[in-house]
Amino acid sequence: MRIPAAPTALLLAGSLVLSGCSLLSGDDKPSASSSSANLTLKNTAWKVAGRDAVANGGTLRLGTTAVPRNFNPQHPDAVNTDAARILAPTVGSAIRITPAGSWQVDHDYAESVEVADTDPLTIKVRLNPRAVWQGGTSITAADMKAYWKALNGSDDDYQVASTEGFDDIKSVEQGDTKFDYTVTFKTPNAEWPLYIYPHLAANVSSSPKLFNTAFRTRAISSNGPFVVASIDTTKGTIVEKPNPRWWGQRPKLSQITFQVASPALLAKAFAAGGLDAVDLDANTHATAKKTKDTTIERAAGIEWSQITLNAGRGPLKDPDVRRAVAHAINRESIARQASSPLAAPPSPLGSVILVPGQQGYVDSSKSIAYSTAKAESLLSKAGWVKGSDGVRVRDGKRLTLVMPVPAQTPTNSRRASRIAQDLSKVGIEVKVKNVPAAQFYTRSVIPLDFDLVTFVRRGSPFPIGAAEPLFYPADSAQNYTGVTEQRFATGWDTVKSTLDDDLRLKRVAKLDEWVFDNPTVIPLATTPIAVAVRNGLVNYGAAQFEQPDWTLVGFTKKR
Repeated sequence: MRIPAAPTALLLAGSLVLSGCSLLSGDDKPSASSSSANLTLKNTAWKVAGRDAVANGGTLRLGTTAVPRNFNPQHPDAVNTDAARILAPTVGSAIRITPAGSWQVDHDYAESVEVADTDPLTIKVRLNPRAVWQGGTSITAADMKAYWKALNGSDDDYQVASTEGFDDIKSVEQGDTKFDYTVTFKTPNAEWPLYIYPHLAANVSSSPKLFNTAFRTRAISSNGPFVVASIDTTKGTIVEKPNPRWWGQRPKLSQITFQVASPALLAKAFAAGGLDAVDLDANTHATAKKTKDTTIERAAGIEWSQITLNAGRGPLKDPDVRRAVAHAINRESIARQASSPLAAPPSPLGSVILVPGQQGYVDSSKSIAYSTAKAESLLSKAGWVKGSDGVRVRDGKRLTLVMPVPAQTPTNSRRASRIAQDLSKVGIEVKVKNVPAAQFYTRSVIPLDFDLVTFVRRGSPFPIGAAEPLFYPADSAQNYTGVTEQRFATGWDTVKSTLDDDLRLKRVAKLDEWVFDNPTVIPLATTPIAVAVRNGLVNYGAAQFEQPDWTLVGFTKKR
């Protein structure tokens, strides 16, 4: 089960330094020093070919597991769906993400993106005057202003997935022409590149009704090299064609199709020759591996497994018991379990913000390193003694933790079983409770009806703002720990407002250490990205952060 969640050097002088605790008063050096030096997987693994080597024409056949409930990626109904992935060939932005999670200006959409000032943080954008929406209307400063107002939380009529970042903006003002504008932040935000380009036209952003309901069965207006030509919810097919108003390099493909099916059926369709590429997991890798004329590409992962501890009830209210749980779990073993079915090296995770392979990643998890001896000592310190059957007891009560698992999800079940085995070795009894998959979040996770729970989250090239609601505030829609710490509010605000790259990454590592001091979320491992690709398909496949250049995706001339 999945729940969705460092820009390049900004060349900015200075940063915010507040007082009150070590993260903020100058003691910014994290205790961890290891990085992703042992990473053996590439950030991007697809076969690269120049434009001249790619044939003109051809249909790229891809799969997806469901038709999104809303094709406006900013609407809550689009969260945890493939909406953004399906729309990727049809949308663009002022920036492009690089392989390790940095960014650069995309000149198809913006001539320049510049930091004009740091106090207050002021960004000047000059749009590419040739860029237009699908209907032919120019993309202008008016689109950005309306987009910001729709997403900043000032109007409750807009059903938005998140106001993060947009609520930090003070103003959006047009410059000398309609293609120039200035975005001024009232609060510095190091992830500002996310918030300075409009992804909806002004007429949509200015209408709550259109924003909320217009894209349930149709796509948002394209500003990319492809347009969505049709969405058939009955047959489960989505077709995209080249955008006739596209101003950039002509795309090589003549069509992209998405077919809806379960992961197992998509893998079988690929093996039968019905798809050109398919994402693989532990359950489908073997099917694709047997397919002729196929390359399985593997890249560093973005999805990360974790254990959330409900610290608001039962034995886990005691930080020492939570620390014991963290020390008792062999994360290296779980990483091998996640990677070996994909024939990839293990990638244990030592951060709740960055992932291995990402710019600035360090393993900050020394304080929760695997040690059954430390786990045993902490449990004894907390008053839990082993009974005759090996289960620890205190005041006549057994140390029993309930862990719900969504039914018929083999990967979750295997991971939960391994966690239970590890904890049993130190005297913690885990009762794994199967619940209907459709009710896993609504009846178990969201109402905090668990002691332990494990599922998968997703990393991001702009991860700081996305990680905060996992821990703060206590009533955040994504905080399933039952508790928070007040220092997290100041800590995350400071990290987000630190514009100097090097200092910010040091503070990220320190913030990770804070999380592990009194652990409520234990990161386990990243799952490598594995994609089976038909031989001859180029410039598309397995990648950690980098998006394909959809004008270059296609098939080699010699197939």
